[in-house]
Amino acid sequence: MNKSKQMKKISNLEIETHLKNLEVYGYTRMEGIISSSLVSLLKDKVGKHYSKVENIASYGLPERDSQDKIIYNLQNKELEFIKLLTDSSIQKILTSKLNDIYYRMMDPKFPNYILSLFSARSSGLPLDLHIDSLIPSNGDFTWNMQVAYILDDMNEDNGCTVVVPGSHKSGKYTDRQLKNVTQIHAKSGDIVIWDSRLWHGALENKTGKSRWALIATFSRWWVKQGMDITRSLPNSIYQQLSDEQKLLMGFCSIPPAEESIRVVTKGGYDSLLPNVDDYY
Repeated sequence: MNKSKQMKKISNLEIETHLKNLEVYGYTRMEGIISSSLVSLLKDKVGKHYSKVENIASYGLPERDSQDKIIYNLQNKELEFIKLLTDSSIQKILTSKLNDIYYRMMDPKFPNYILSLFSARSSGLPLDLHIDSLIPSNGDFTWNMQVAYILDDMNEDNGCTVVVPGSHKSGKYTDRQLKNVTQIHAKSGDIVIWDSRLWHGALENKTGKSRWALIATFSRWWVKQGMDITRSLPNSIYQQLSDEQKLLMGFCSIPPAEESIRVVTKGGYDSLLPNVDDYY
């Protein structure tokens, strides 16, 4: 996959607009970022991987997700999924929102946030309003962001995402009785980004057809990952990653097992080991 030709680049002015949307409304939609050919390729890969897991029960799956189609840990499936996460336009937005300016192990203009969760999802039952930051806050500072790569058109009929604009700064948990919500309609190839503090949910998918999106949750380097990515990533994929991608997976911020290894959690590229198995 030639990423540079299949992901639309946007101007710095457009990036500033998306950052302003995130600041004020808590979400933004980037139109037509993923080429139709890349969307088709990704949908083929999603279909292939879902066929392997559709009959496998996931322990702890909530009832509300029982009719969803879900593929967990996309980063473990193929390198092509990871490549999506390092698109330069997305990085500029996430770096502005999630970078630790005091990381100091590398130039702060480069990303030092990490991946927390990465799944493919096609909605089924309605999803109540919730926040994915786990705790609310009312300031500008956030520690988690979500990026949804839309593979199928998303509308009222097939279970589109709904949000409460500005709720990311409410400092409150969600009011699930609230009816005044905003529907996010998006086209295949769009990317939707939101602050994880934003009150959001989804409508019921009434069409009986798939509504696939790839959803990546990113966090500041010090936030515990939603999946144990560094220990589960296949070494065959690890060996193909750039240093930047290894940092994104969390390999520069693994807590040291003992003081003879390191006495700080955060590290630079020089802390990377040649083999993923060497960490454990």
